[in-house]
Amino acid sequence: MKVTAFLAAVQRQLVDAFRTGAPWTRSAWCRSQRRHLSVPGGSVVWVRGDALPWAEWGARRGYFEVQYMDGLPYLRARGA
Repeated sequence: MKVTAFLAAVQRQLVDAFRTGAPWTRSAWCRSQRRHLSVPGGSVVWVRGDALPWAEWGARRGYFEVQYMDGLPYLRARGA
């Protein structure tokens, strides 16, 4: 592997890690989900896969509540 290819691969990995792990990405995701929950009609947002840790993080910070139906997690507006 050439040095330039190696450095390009390292740069891609660092940029991806920064985008997914930066503190504002979780809060932006949580604000987006909270906007979906604010639609009238008692909507919920189902959580799948890798989004569950982010949902639990948002619930601890008061964005919404994480509930479970038959073991499947979903988001619900706080106080709904």
